[in-house]
Amino acid sequence: MPPLRDAPDEPPPFLGTWRRIYQAALIYLAILILGFYVFTRIYQ
Repeated sequence: MPPLRDAPDEPPPFLGTWRRIYQAALIYLAILILGFYVFTRIYQ
């Protein structure tokens, strides 16, 4: 069995780095949660 080679990490298609992708996802989720919270408080 041939040894496995490490595949180089490819850059993401947008935002440049994976760290920025993760940060954008967390910010998006925080905004979404805040929006649902506000919506719930208004129409409760």
